[in-house]
Amino acid sequence: MLAWNSHGTELSRFSRQRITRAAIAVMLLIPLLYGAMYVWAFWDPTTRMDALPVALVNQDAGAVRDGKHVSFGTEVVDELVEDASLGWQVTDAATATAGLNTGRYYFAVTVPSDFSASIVALGDDDPTPASIRVTYDDTNSFLASTLGKPALPQ
Repeated sequence: MLAWNSHGTELSRFSRQRITRAAIAVMLLIPLLYGAMYVWAFWDPTTRMDALPVALVNQDAGAVRDGKHVSFGTEVVDELVEDASLGWQVTDAATATAGLNTGRYYFAVTVPSDFSASIVALGDDDPTPASIRVTYDDTNSFLASTLGKPALPQ
């Protein structure tokens, strides 16, 4: 009866060679390194939200209230940029769309042209809700869209 660790077994010859032991070590090390890098990359992504590139488009035309021109869209954009909780990049609609398609921006926030008019009309008989459009692109990064949705009021 031969034992597994006897001198003539294939297993013992396999473990005596340095190259074989190195190959086994590398085969064990690669998945360990991959797993460690994956955990490191997604450990706490919310700490760097200010580096997340987000297109911010202001198309608001403004409105007249009490004889004065008001632009609530500009106020919203200024507040968001000043807050700096995300990597806001103020741009136009064409650049934002192109940036979403190329992966430059993770999502785009657009203040529509009737934003101020909708806010001014709140006191009228037929008010319309003021809204801000958010366009996500999950092809760039699903994680960025997942993190961006709670960062913006819905």
